[in-house]
Amino acid sequence: MHPLIQTWLLQSAVIFLIVGSVGGILIGALLLFRPQRLRAISAVLDRWVSTRRFDRALERNIRLDPWFYRHRRITGTLTALGALYVLYFFSLQLDREQAIAGLVKRLGYHPLLVGGLLDALVLSALLGSLCGLLAALFVLFRPSLLRDFEHGANRWLSLRKSLKPLEIPRDNVQRYVERYARQIGIFLLLGGLYTLVLLLLWLVRGS
Repeated sequence: MHPLIQTWLLQSAVIFLIVGSVGGILIGALLLFRPQRLRAISAVLDRWVSTRRFDRALERNIRLDPWFYRHRRITGTLTALGALYVLYFFSLQLDREQAIAGLVKRLGYHPLLVGGLLDALVLSALLGSLCGLLAALFVLFRPSLLRDFEHGANRWLSLRKSLKPLEIPRDNVQRYVERYARQIGIFLLLGGLYTLVLLLLWLVRGS
């Protein structure tokens, strides 16, 4: 990575931490001196966002199989041509040594690492193109065999059970903060001041 980009990313991270430290100081001061004001702000900001609307969009079953079988000659031919091109490119056109040299020059990693990653990419592309070619031949000549395979492979997995824990409100942390508001306020205030001083000193020395 270019040194200028590294310096910019590091300074951006430090500024982000400074903003977080200032926020921690303000919240700590509110908890220490005006805890009731923070409760009023929390009552306005705390809004329950349900995931059911997002779940509905994910629960829609979109079937593309009928369209592919209806136009099986076109889709099968295009899939076969694409798979043959990938096979031709990665088996005959790709110059491994030249590709490794170019990737090493661009990425700056060790040639052995780049070569291993390139071999894995080539192997994945060849296996995927072979599977695509077989699927295209089935679509063109024996689509009934592919349909039987799809009936066993296509299983609908619902996300409702997985998203159910997200629909349960949890206010344990909020109640704990309200119970020990002053103690947590002192901790946030001192921690924010300590972090802010260290980051500002680092910025001054770095500049």
